[in-house]
Amino acid sequence: MGVFPLQVLLEHSRHRMEAAERLLRMTKRKEEQANQQLLALRGYKLEYQSRLAGSGGMDIVLLRDFYAFMVKLDSAIAHQDGEVVKAHAHWQAARQAWMELRQKVKAYEVLAQRHDSQERLKQEKREQRLTDEAALHKHAARQEEPH
Repeated sequence: MGVFPLQVLLEHSRHRMEAAERLLRMTKRKEEQANQQLLALRGYKLEYQSRLAGSGGMDIVLLRDFYAFMVKLDSAIAHQDGEVVKAHAHWQAARQAWMELRQKVKAYEVLAQRHDSQERLKQEKREQRLTDEAALHKHAARQEEPH
């Protein structure tokens, strides 16, 4: 059978798709980690708010420090919200790149399958021609034999 002329491109595209798949998994893990950190920060905020509500009173210095801490915690939550958005955007971009490469690989695979089918058809025709020629020679040899 003949070699698929685009085999090198197919293999290169497969390697690129595999690399894109690894990147996709990595960006998904980072997005999940960013979400977990955000949930943890929100959990801390709720915990500290419930401590304030259950404290029954606090001296002014502790109350001021507590509110300063809550402002920092809110700032950290806002920052982490941004990190989650960025991580999700990176995952979406990686997913889009992977999908495009997957589509390219599938197109090359279709071409490779067509090539293989054409090569099989050519081989079958060659074999049929050889079989026909052999039968013709056999028939001709019988015709030449004296009866």
